[in-house]
Amino acid sequence: MVNYIKAEFLKQKNSFNQKIIWLVPMVVVIISFLLMGAGYVQTASYNWWNVLFLPFTFTYISASIMKKEKKYNYHGLFGIVQNKKKLWYAKIAIGTIYLLVTCLLFFVITMFAGFIFVKQITVVNNLLASLLLFLTFAWQIPLFMLITLKLNMFVSILISLVCNLMIACICAVESYWWVPFSIPARLMCPVIKVLPNGLLMSNDNPLSSNQVIIPGILITVVLYVVLNIITAKIFEKQEM
Repeated sequence: MVNYIKAEFLKQKNSFNQKIIWLVPMVVVIISFLLMGAGYVQTASYNWWNVLFLPFTFTYISASIMKKEKKYNYHGLFGIVQNKKKLWYAKIAIGTIYLLVTCLLFFVITMFAGFIFVKQITVVNNLLASLLLFLTFAWQIPLFMLITLKLNMFVSILISLVCNLMIACICAVESYWWVPFSIPARLMCPVIKVLPNGLLMSNDNPLSSNQVIIPGILITVVLYVVLNIITAKIFEKQEM
C-alpha cells in the first residue's frame, strides 16, 4: 500500500495541486482583509473558507487526481496494477493528505493574521476549527472522485459548491443540521462563534452548544469509511 501512495505522490509532483493547497488559504485571508477590514479578518476568512473556498479546493484536488488517468481511460494502468482497490485507496489517501495540509496551512495563516491585526479566535479554537473541517469534509473526497470518474471534473466542482454552499447555509441552523453537507458549517458555530451567513453569534445563542461536535464527527468519519469501501468496489469493476 505504501508503494501505491508513493506512486500517487510522484504523479502529483509539480502539479497545480501542490500550489493550490497554500495559494487559496492566502487568497481567502487577503480578500477578507480587503473587504471586511482588520477587525474581522479571522471570522470572515473562516466563513468564506468553509462554505466556498475549501469545498472548491479539495474538490478540485480530488477531481484532478482522477482527471489525468481518466483522460487516457486508464490505458495500460490496469494491466500492471495488481490490486485496483489499493490503487483507489491510495488516491483517496493522497486527497485526504492534501486536505489535511491545506486545513493546517489555513490555521497557520489565520493565526498569524490574528497576531498582526485583531485576534477574534483563540489559537486553540482556531486549530480545533481547522481539524474539525478536515474531519467533517474528508468523506466528500471519495464521493467526488467517483463523480469525476463517472462524469467529469466540472460536474464534481459544481455539485460540491452547490451542496456545500446552499445546503450548509439552509440546514446548519435547523434541527436537521446532521445532513452531512451541513455538518462543517454547524460545528463552526460553537467553535468560532460565526453563523453560516457570516454574522457573529452571541454566547447565549442556542447554536453555540458544543453538543453537536461529537455526533458530527462520528457521522462524517463513519461516512468516510463507508464511502471508501463502496467507491473502491465500484472502481474495482472499472474497465479500460
